Amino acid sequence: MQHDLRYDTFVIDLDGTLLRPDGSVSDTNALAVERAREAGLEVIVATGRALVESLAPLGAIGHEGTMVAAGGAMVCDVATGRTVDRHAMPHDLVADVVSTLLAHGHKGLLLKDPDVTGYDYLAVGPADLDPASQWWFETLPVRVRFAHDLDDDPHPHETLRAGAVASERELVPIAMWLRESIGDRGFLQHWSAVTATEATGSNTHLLEVFNPRVNKGNTTLDLCRQRGVPPERVAAIGDGLNDVELVRDAGLGIAMGNADERVLAVADRVATDNVSDGVAGAIDAVLSGAW
Repeated sequence: MQHDLRYDTFVIDLDGTLLRPDGSVSDTNALAVERAREAGLEVIVATGRALVESLAPLGAIGHEGTMVAAGGAMVCDVATGRTVDRHAMPHDLVADVVSTLLAHGHKGLLLKDPDVTGYDYLAVGPADLDPASQWWFETLPVRVRFAHDLDDDPHPHETLRAGAVASERELVPIAMWLRESIGDRGFLQHWSAVTATEATGSNTHLLEVFNPRVNKGNTTLDLCRQRGVPPERVAAIGDGLNDVELVRDAGLGIAMGNADERVLAVADRVATDNVSDGVAGAIDAVLSGAW
């Protein structure tokens, strides 16, 4: 086992990073993750997905350790499936987001803490689910409940993320309005979604609002500090808008070759893309001391 590495922790995003465009994990990447562990690096997965939505890729890399889930809103222990930490949204913020979405004819999707609620999503409002959401809920083992309006929410204080899925054209003006009305009461992101045909860059978009403290960078680096690992001893790799703070603030921030330009702008290094096993290349560069 190596003991002279510059980093103690290697943080890996899923969609657009570890995962190929078809959503699978290559053998090359899986073997590289194992080499990282054998060399003494703690591997942490940090993703916008909830734990239940990540089981297949986690299994592909044999990951039973820590996972930063839902864009930083949760920390989960993969081996037990339990929530270790979470950052719930103030209910008045949830109410503002949902009322805006319903007023524009969209369903509000509320991610819950399943340790408390026993389910993963509450879908609020009379509108139909977007086809991308319908596919997501049918493809993955998520537990979804439905409510006509927010007054029917049986767990109003267990919302970790509130948002919607729709076309870019529909969500852009709503995102602009919410960003203005919410201000610093919440952290808002708006970006392309994973769909049945496209892992990144689709015209189907996500609008997501979190507790104002929440992003992958804050949650992951706070977790590392609690374990005695300062940010300068953390390497992190990602590609999407929710990776900006993590890549910017880690000791070694690595952007995928297919990354959003905002991630590329704050990265220390650039790996190859997710078609070309960029994660494996980055891990080997760290293990060799080249990075």
